[in-house]
Amino acid sequence: MPILFRYLLQLFVQGFLKVLGIFVALFFMLDGAEQIRRFGGQDHVQWQDLVELIALRMPLFFVQFLPAIALLTTLFVVTRLTRLNELTVIRAGGVSLMRILIPFILGGMIVSGTQVILLDQVVPRTNALAKQMERHFSSPQNDSRQGELTSKAQELRNNLWIRDRGRILHARQAYSGEGLLLDVTLFQFTPGHDLTERLDARKAVRQGDQWILHDGQRHTFNPKETQSTPFKEHAIRMHLNDEQLIRVTPQPSELSLQALWQHANRLVREGYDATPYWVTLYRKMADPITTLAAILLAFPFALRLHRMGGTFRSMIAGFVTGFVMFVVVDLFTALGLGERLPPLLSAAAPVLFFISIGIFLLLHLEEDVPI
Repeated sequence: MPILFRYLLQLFVQGFLKVLGIFVALFFMLDGAEQIRRFGGQDHVQWQDLVELIALRMPLFFVQFLPAIALLTTLFVVTRLTRLNELTVIRAGGVSLMRILIPFILGGMIVSGTQVILLDQVVPRTNALAKQMERHFSSPQNDSRQGELTSKAQELRNNLWIRDRGRILHARQAYSGEGLLLDVTLFQFTPGHDLTERLDARKAVRQGDQWILHDGQRHTFNPKETQSTPFKEHAIRMHLNDEQLIRVTPQPSELSLQALWQHANRLVREGYDATPYWVTLYRKMADPITTLAAILLAFPFALRLHRMGGTFRSMIAGFVTGFVMFVVVDLFTALGLGERLPPLLSAAAPVLFFISIGIFLLLHLEEDVPI
């Protein structure tokens, strides 16, 4: 690895850690004041609990503002190189701006990789724990009762209805822990929504990836006749797990990428609206690319800004640009959640927009920036 490459990468990492430290300090002050206002008067809430709550909320804040942090880091580092004439010396040695950009992109890829891990594994868990703590702080007695009710709900559910592709299942009682359904009725439909079959059974027991219906009647329907056949056992394949039996609806922010994909497909299969889950899934997949787009946008932007007013203007422009990026991403996400845009487009459009601007500035930069 060339010395210049290591030097620029080191500057980026050091600058990133400094900007991150500033954001973390601001988060602790602002969110800490908010949590003290909300729960500081509760007798059962200790200051250690508040610190733990703030720490649990931090990963979500971190991943949301990573594009802005990466953008500010690039602005500050490039402005420093220009102000100290280091960039002039580097370019005088025959190094192009594209080669100077490579260490910044590599640093952004490291940040984006960390962002993927946080979004997939850390943030869902910390979000769930933070919400659990907030419920406990607000009403510890109700939280305890809610836990008891949830435990009972996981064992038994009455009057269950589930849609699975061309089927509709009804059970008078469902025991999730035992994989048992009582008084089962299963309707089978064609793609044109014509009823072709009805199964009535005393119970259904899960065995592996199948459900075995016991002591029932099978009714088949066609334009010519209707047939009814009794059975002792009848095996069917259905995508039915414990989560569906107890009808748990987790929040999108509490699910990993794989869990979001599975839950969204399950909702579509059952005929429910899965838009929030698709939007969240595509947003999580696009956020790391947004961080890289922020670096690609900030690099040529910083070179232009230095000639227009120096470090202070670069700082102001960095904060404004970061805020604009945050607003644009949030706006498109809201349009996706409101079904004004397809989920994939709502996640991809801001990224493509920022990348396009960054590439445009880069292509028109070589001739404008003097050595």
